[in-house]
Amino acid sequence: MSNSTTGLGRVLRGLPYSLQRHDPVSIGSDRGCEIVIEGADPHHAQLRWNAQDEAWFLHDDPAPGETRLNGEAIATTALRENDWFDIAGVRIQFTGGVLVELDPDKPVGLRLTLSHVSAKAGGKLRLDDVSLQVAEGALVALLGPSGCGKSTLIQRIAGLAPFDGEIRLNGHDIKVERESLLPLVAYLPQTVDDTFDGEMTVREVVEDFARRHLAADERPDFSTKLEDVDLAWSDVADKHVHLLSGGQKRRLALAIELLRDPQLLLLDEPTAGLDPAAESGIMELLRRLADQGRTVVCATHVLGNLDLCDEVAVLAPGGRLAFAGSPAAALGQFDATDWLAVYKKLESGKWSPAHGDEPCDPAPRAVPFAKAGASAMGAFAAILRRLVGTAFSMRNAWHFFGNPLGIAAALLLTCWPMFRKADKLGTVCFCMAVAMFWLGLSGSVRTLVAERVPRRCLDRMRGLSLRRYFWAHVTFVAQAVFVQSFLFSGVVFLLRHNDEFPMDAFPAFWGALALVGFAGGCTGLAVSAYTRTELQAVLTLPLIAIVVLFLSKPVLEYSHGEKPGQPLRAIGCAAPTIYAQTFLETELKKDTYEEEHARNRANFLWLILLAYPLALIPLAFHFQNKRESEWDGR
Repeated sequence: MSNSTTGLGRVLRGLPYSLQRHDPVSIGSDRGCEIVIEGADPHHAQLRWNAQDEAWFLHDDPAPGETRLNGEAIATTALRENDWFDIAGVRIQFTGGVLVELDPDKPVGLRLTLSHVSAKAGGKLRLDDVSLQVAEGALVALLGPSGCGKSTLIQRIAGLAPFDGEIRLNGHDIKVERESLLPLVAYLPQTVDDTFDGEMTVREVVEDFARRHLAADERPDFSTKLEDVDLAWSDVADKHVHLLSGGQKRRLALAIELLRDPQLLLLDEPTAGLDPAAESGIMELLRRLADQGRTVVCATHVLGNLDLCDEVAVLAPGGRLAFAGSPAAALGQFDATDWLAVYKKLESGKWSPAHGDEPCDPAPRAVPFAKAGASAMGAFAAILRRLVGTAFSMRNAWHFFGNPLGIAAALLLTCWPMFRKADKLGTVCFCMAVAMFWLGLSGSVRTLVAERVPRRCLDRMRGLSLRRYFWAHVTFVAQAVFVQSFLFSGVVFLLRHNDEFPMDAFPAFWGALALVGFAGGCTGLAVSAYTRTELQAVLTLPLIAIVVLFLSKPVLEYSHGEKPGQPLRAIGCAAPTIYAQTFLETELKKDTYEEEHARNRANFLWLILLAYPLALIPLAFHFQNKRESEWDGR
């Protein structure tokens, strides 16, 4: 008899319980039930044997208290081997025809099955017909020479790139049920530095993650999570991340992932670059996590701690599976006395694959219940807060505030006499419009592509939708150009206002320049979403700037007289700077127009300037969605 005190209920009688096929089993608080649980409904649930299906069925009593099978509420369903169900906070597992009580706080790992998985990366075949099974709660090391496909396999299991064949978690195809499965999977890349902002403190990193990915009422005590990975909260909470050691950063990244309570941990070279003591500590940590019930798969070159692993999977050059089994059996399979000899045989091609049974996955069973994520507004606000915090950090604040001030100084230095000449104000307006377009463009052209891997990959796995992520970036760009436009135009007006450049024109200049800057920012987002690398995005900057410059009104008019030819004028209409310049000129010369004409002209130009970001935002979203679709083969 068990006397569990965890959860809402308490087992008073009946566990463990051996099932007999002809006897139904009642579970509830009534003393006449075979399994009595304090806190449950009197007749909460019942198990019955179905001879036709040759399976036990779990029936939930239609009372207020619900029964959850593998974390999902059910009415009637068949039990599969190792299924577990919750009744009043008591977790009961069905295993080998026996019902046993489980610790409800212990994670439940996912069973991983790979069937004939092949994949290409960089135009080359990296995985070649790999079939493998990993049991729940197992620690498995992926071994093999460099370039044999370990990282490729980890990324495919994580759902970050397309592949051929099948990958199943608890019998569910990851291609088909990706959205429900990936929140239960945690992936850590080789380099964890890019997964968080090094200028933030550990406390800020944790708070940012919690706001984006965790519901307000389901945020665990992070100090406890740090202790689980051998870090003391009091020692690191107020430290900037870039001051942590390599081992501390990896432990921090792992602790952050554990906040979501994942059932499958995928780690790519978790001990890379660490000293032997740190390597051993990380592997011992992974052993503890597996002992807690999580399934852990890690690619590694560390061979001194393989005795901690339940199994090893050895990949040979070309991405073929050479062996899968216990570490002790691996040496015998390769007829080697040590792992160095194994690696030499793999690289020379002198090995014979072990012939085992094909992976056979049982019928799908329910996927463990995934915790609800943060609210849409909470996640949106958290991303926006991070972007603003990064822009205002000690490292970036000078660029954010200094660029508009520096450009304003350069404009005043080079165009100082023009501010007092009415016939030269068009050139001043042109310079200001082009400068703000450039500020917006250069500030956003690297944003999406720089975060695409690995930060955006991890955010997707954590359930953060593209829509929230993207709109937070658009909002940040709008806020950034609004502030920079104020600084830029404010300095110019403050130092050079006169009769030709009156101070009452400042609000109109501020608004128009903010709009043309926003058009430039949205252009940068579209480029950033379209390009594949940061280098491609940066190399696109001069091309866009030159095109906008050549299509500008002063250049066209100077090159072709007062009015350029119709084709060039039509092409010139593609540049938003033309409309911004025309608006600014109109504002300075509005006394020469009739009031109604000036107002209509200004309203028309406002609408044109607004049309640019409204057209570019959906285009940028489409490009980003297309790039993310490539990761999972859609």
